[in-house]
Amino acid sequence: MRLLTIPVALALSALCTAYPQPLRQANNNVQGQQITFDSQHHPASHYNANNDNNGYARFDDQQVLRVEVSSMEELKKLETTVEDKNLDLWSNLRIGTVDVRIPSSEIDAFKAAIPFPSTVMIPNLQDLVPDQAPALNIQPASSWNYTDNSFWENYHDLATLNNFTESMVQQFPDLVTRTSMGFTHEGREVFGMTIHGSKKRQQMEALEELVEEVEELLEEASSWWSWMFDSASSSSSSKPKELKKPSEPKKHPKAIVIHGGQHAREWIGPAVVTYIAKELILGYGSNKKITRLVDQFEFTIVPVLNVDGYAYTWEHNRMWRKNRQPTSIPFCPGIDPNRNWGYKFATGGSSGNPCSDAYHGSEAFIAKEPKMIADYILKKENVVSYIDFHSYSQLWMTPFGADCSNIPKDDEDIMEAGMGAAKALKDVHGKKFAVGSVCKIIYQASGGSLDWTYAEGGVKYSYAVELRDTGRHGFMLPEDEIIPSSEETLAGVLHLANFIRKREKQWRY
Repeated sequence: MRLLTIPVALALSALCTAYPQPLRQANNNVQGQQITFDSQHHPASHYNANNDNNGYARFDDQQVLRVEVSSMEELKKLETTVEDKNLDLWSNLRIGTVDVRIPSSEIDAFKAAIPFPSTVMIPNLQDLVPDQAPALNIQPASSWNYTDNSFWENYHDLATLNNFTESMVQQFPDLVTRTSMGFTHEGREVFGMTIHGSKKRQQMEALEELVEEVEELLEEASSWWSWMFDSASSSSSSKPKELKKPSEPKKHPKAIVIHGGQHAREWIGPAVVTYIAKELILGYGSNKKITRLVDQFEFTIVPVLNVDGYAYTWEHNRMWRKNRQPTSIPFCPGIDPNRNWGYKFATGGSSGNPCSDAYHGSEAFIAKEPKMIADYILKKENVVSYIDFHSYSQLWMTPFGADCSNIPKDDEDIMEAGMGAAKALKDVHGKKFAVGSVCKIIYQASGGSLDWTYAEGGVKYSYAVELRDTGRHGFMLPEDEIIPSSEETLAGVLHLANFIRKREKQWRY
């Protein structure tokens, strides 16, 4: 038994990368037995990442290589190599170009296995990654002004983004309500806000009810007048009573659900989503288009879905992608939330290896994050559009990704709305976004959010959007691109909502 306690320090050394303690907390309690560490099981997000003395992963001499893939045979070969070597895919597998992060020690072996044309996109990833954990250098929440663009000149940690949401709820109580989705494995709350001109709508409905009551009184008075003074009538008993005209059904608002941060390292998603929220809130009452849309739709906006993973990128590892739930391999935590949704689960384009960044989990919806959003959509019953924001590649994607032989019955409307959104986006800063199904513009990927929301959640206008850029910086998009990316994406979202308002007449907009 003594052998189990002697190598505790060695075991902790092996596990510290995958399970570090939160920053500023002492690691005082050591429990458990010795665990043998096999480096080939190391999660791809940590592949050859060294931790310096402040606990933040380093990526010295690691390259992002763009590989040119010209056939399905080459694509399958690349997919197998990535899976076997547990490499980190930065862009989706597809015929065309695929970006892969590779440690310098593996580059020669990778090129020997994949002798396709390639280009170095990022020669040394560490040049773009902070030397210190960003969580150690956070401005106090009180220093931010959430009502102008200065807040979007920087990326922000989870606590600051949460403070933004809480502030919007407190400052605009007639327009914004706090919306909780649930709690994660590490106990963090996933929440956002619902933006809707409910007060104005309630006033309008009250006025409509008053008008209906007045009309009913007038009809009743007219009936009595005819009975008393119309000499042509034989008697009230012989005259058939007119049926009351049924009142028109009330116009209950439809909902649009938007979130970012399903993949932890994609920081531009939460930034863009919070900007959209800010513009909807501040534009209400001053911008006619926004006011009309906010009166007619409930916009439920969740800045960060994968809150555990997002916090981890700020405290320990900038390249972390998955959530932080335990798996069957102790030192390979995390499930890819966007491979764990319940439609056509684990049928291709994901991994059964817990150490892979595309690990789909042991069963559908075992990851808490997608399950809570799915439950919310089913409970609401009025969600007509869903947008899952990611990065990168500049794509506006439609269903399906799991079943490439299946075409949505609403494909014409979904595509028309998506192409219009991409055009509106391009009109702002000239950035082109490709539009099409996941299968067509990238590659098969099962367990994705937009497939489930469309096929199982009944959300007609379901999309996954890959934001800027096309690979020059990848996940390390500079902060000076946050505002232009947000401005163009807002234009796309507003176009989409307006398209739905005009197209779906049966929903009584």
